[in-house]
Amino acid sequence: MANSTGGAPSAVLTLRLRRQVEWVPVAALVLLVGWGVAVASIVEGPNGTAGAIALSVVGVPVAVIAVSSAGHLVRPLRVRVDADGLTVRLPTWPARTVPWSAVSGVREHVPRAESYGGASGRYVVVDCDATVRRLPRTCRVRAAYRRLAPDQDRAADGHGLCFETQIFDLDPAELLDAVRQYAPVGLTVMDETRQ
Repeated sequence: MANSTGGAPSAVLTLRLRRQVEWVPVAALVLLVGWGVAVASIVEGPNGTAGAIALSVVGVPVAVIAVSSAGHLVRPLRVRVDADGLTVRLPTWPARTVPWSAVSGVREHVPRAESYGGASGRYVVVDCDATVRRLPRTCRVRAAYRRLAPDQDRAADGHGLCFETQIFDLDPAELLDAVRQYAPVGLTVMDETRQ
């Protein structure tokens, strides 16, 4: 498909949260509201200053988690594939492009059932030769790669991206087809489910 700016063609995939996991951002927002009420009530109490400072410091990670997870409901994760590489736009982070020169392979991965307690799922894994510094280390697509590294016979400190079908409404074949269409000749693109 052509992009809206009239430039070079690209394929854009919008990865919304699956219906089963949409409760997570909602729960995070409820927790944030509860934290705000708690801070307000402690400020009014006898230990107002010290208690409010302590609770405010504790609440910073809660606020970060709530905002970043709620962002998936408002502005879903987007992946654009074009001649430049894979551009990932997280809900609360600017779009960042991983150039094809940094990508060593793209594949669909089905983990061994015994690795995850029998849980089934599929992943699209993007292996990179160097770190993907432009995306936060804690973002879901980077953290999932590190979590799955042992199952994929990769180093735990390896670099790459992982798009999970259990979390995102993603058709792995669609993403792999887009990569095959725009990736440079010689880049390994594999579908483990068809081997």
